[in-house]
Amino acid sequence: MCLFCFFAQPWVLQAQSLELASTWNLASASKNVTVYQRETQNNQLAVRGIAQLHSTTKAFLQLLDDTKRAPLWIANCREVTILSSDKNNIRIVHSKFDAPWPIKDRDMVTKSVSYYQHNILFIDIIDVGEQYPQTEGYVRMQQVNGQWKLFLAANGLLTIEYTGRADPAGKIPTWLANRTLISSVRETFENIVQQLDNITEPSSDL
Repeated sequence: MCLFCFFAQPWVLQAQSLELASTWNLASASKNVTVYQRETQNNQLAVRGIAQLHSTTKAFLQLLDDTKRAPLWIANCREVTILSSDKNNIRIVHSKFDAPWPIKDRDMVTKSVSYYQHNILFIDIIDVGEQYPQTEGYVRMQQVNGQWKLFLAANGLLTIEYTGRADPAGKIPTWLANRTLISSVRETFENIVQQLDNITEPSSDL
């Protein structure tokens, strides 16, 4: 879930397609965080998390870039490692996640690409797990597809959205995978608010 490159790429179509399906249903809501869900064709869930807080795009990018802090805010995260990063800041990231017994721990390998459109920062997450060796002791997640979206709302608060879906693979019952996904997104967004709320920068920053 870490990320960047500041120009548009065709990969954006994959992530933006998540926006075009049926209506989202409310899964959970709190003061700062709202989580929505909807079923995909294989009865799994796509999720959307939204948070509004007193912070900046720069602060969020710094949080993403500091992989040592990843377990502090990404739900169930054990470790995030940057495998490669080129001069355009396109990154390949390996993320490991803890799972409750008897479910095996999960991992994923993703490519992250970021770009601005109309003063909105988009960060696309593309699954590249099939291109990298399996990790002993982990089940490789599949079909990871997501997008972060950051912009200033009319009320002056930073809005952070994540829309995505993933196949946890293995033999996890669908109902359990879906319930875990919702709770993980909610926890992750609550942690983002805790990490970033009231962090401000000069007004020139998004």
